[in-house]
Amino acid sequence: MIKPKKSVEKMSGYFVPMYEKDWDIKIDSNENNYGPSPKVIEGIKNIDYKNISFYPFYGELSQKIADHQGVSIDNVKVTNGADEAISGIIQTYLEEGEALLTLDISFEMPVIYTLIQAGNIIKVPFKEKWEFPYDDFMSKLDDIKVKIVYIASPNNPTGNIVDKKYINDIAEKYPDKIIIIDETYAGYCGISNKDLVKQYENVFIVKSFSKDFALAGLRLGYIVSSKENIQNLKKVISPYSVNAIAMKAGILALSDIDYFINIRNEIEDSKKELKDFFENLNAKVYDSYANFLLIDFGQKAQYVYKKLEKKNISVKIYKKGHPLENHIRITIPTKNGVEKIKKALQIKPNLVFDMDGVLVNASKSYRIAIEKTYEKYTGKKINPIEIQNVKNMGGMNNDWDLTKYLIEKEGISISYEQMVEAFQEFYWNDGKGLINNEEPLFDREFFEKLTEKYNLSIFTGRLKQEAMYAIKRFNAEDIFYPIITTNDIPQGREKPDPYGLNLTKMITIGKDYYYFGDTIDDMKAASGAGYYPVGVLPPQDKSDDLKQKLKQFGAKKVINSVNELEIENETVLQS
Repeated sequence: MIKPKKSVEKMSGYFVPMYEKDWDIKIDSNENNYGPSPKVIEGIKNIDYKNISFYPFYGELSQKIADHQGVSIDNVKVTNGADEAISGIIQTYLEEGEALLTLDISFEMPVIYTLIQAGNIIKVPFKEKWEFPYDDFMSKLDDIKVKIVYIASPNNPTGNIVDKKYINDIAEKYPDKIIIIDETYAGYCGISNKDLVKQYENVFIVKSFSKDFALAGLRLGYIVSSKENIQNLKKVISPYSVNAIAMKAGILALSDIDYFINIRNEIEDSKKELKDFFENLNAKVYDSYANFLLIDFGQKAQYVYKKLEKKNISVKIYKKGHPLENHIRITIPTKNGVEKIKKALQIKPNLVFDMDGVLVNASKSYRIAIEKTYEKYTGKKINPIEIQNVKNMGGMNNDWDLTKYLIEKEGISISYEQMVEAFQEFYWNDGKGLINNEEPLFDREFFEKLTEKYNLSIFTGRLKQEAMYAIKRFNAEDIFYPIITTNDIPQGREKPDPYGLNLTKMITIGKDYYYFGDTIDDMKAASGAGYYPVGVLPPQDKSDDLKQKLKQFGAKKVINSVNELEIENETVLQS
């Protein structure tokens, strides 16, 4: 295999999806959801063969940009997006072994372009969210290896701006450092550092047409700097990297600034509306000077992400291990998009279900596994009624514990691990065991309708892979979320301990929590967690005796089947 140069081999890339997904609302990449000016669309429709057959001429677009920025045309270099602008500057000025100085949470591409050049990275962490750490930043600039300073203002993904006096100090005190000021989102706050280009030769302003003018798909950006710097950049950056269609779109976009101003005002209104909405969900919403919000949802982040995903709304979530773990970045959508987000995350009552005996008929799977394991070690058969009677005693919610109890009741000593292994061989067997005998106890169509008025989730004593296997078999993956299993519970905190149900509350959004279970332990756990306990009689025991026991240990109501829930009258869901 032919290896790349060492600097590339060691680094991680920035990978993007290969194919478009049919999202209802795509607000994960900060594109302008309002689309470009109608003049841009009309102009592109009227492109003739000359725009495609011949290499483009950039004079008209460069002059438009120069007029927009208040500089000379000699101070402008058109690029293939802001990415090429940043890459071109780094290629032009960074020597191997020199360093780029940036914040630890910022746009990732400058880091990648620096590593490609065999450069080093120095990152300065935020001390306060999200205040520019000026003193720490300045202390790093004395390092002789620092050649380029990258500052995004507003910063992505935090949304903060950097005070102009700080940038001015850096440019003035360190004239030998290249200062890249990424103003990709500056159009949304109306704050620019473009005047610094006339004061300092080491300042490079980078702009994009993607966010302001909704031309992300055409890849158009530019650099504003001194005439000498622009001449050097032209030696490095491809002379024809911007296509003629993008160029024409840029000219037309700059000819209709009023369109963007109107869009910006609408985005500001929507941003405030969403900020208020998320704060009402007890999330931490950071002030943003850009066209997006960064929100800390804490332990509820994955729940919010899944709820939006189910409604075909794509947002950016920062996953485990990332400095922004449990944060979600949401591009501000249209007014219609705001309403869809609010609807997807509206506060509803939460219906939480046990699985076995409630959602799933386990009488031919778990119960048979108990019988077979019991027979394996005792040489005897056991009556299913005896199993149910022990279950009804309470304290035996876990079928492994129940099986061991039944075996030891016969005077046979066996290690827990050995017994579990035998049990799992019957029940699971890598997905080929008795689990395939299970049948759903819920009507999928009915439960799909329930999701319109309620949030549905699961808390079960099953192992994670077994719970997910069953839910997938029953085509119910889009109905229940989250699915909390024994893998999510610390040892010793299983039902009747309310830990699992308390955890479900912590990671979901909603009100009026109900728990549907078929055992005494289920009712105890529900009561302990402050839920409204509803007893469900399992297929193998519809007796009045079990009904009374469930009520004795907390059940407010007892039903024969989860399909007895009534959406209109809510007879079961009333205290």
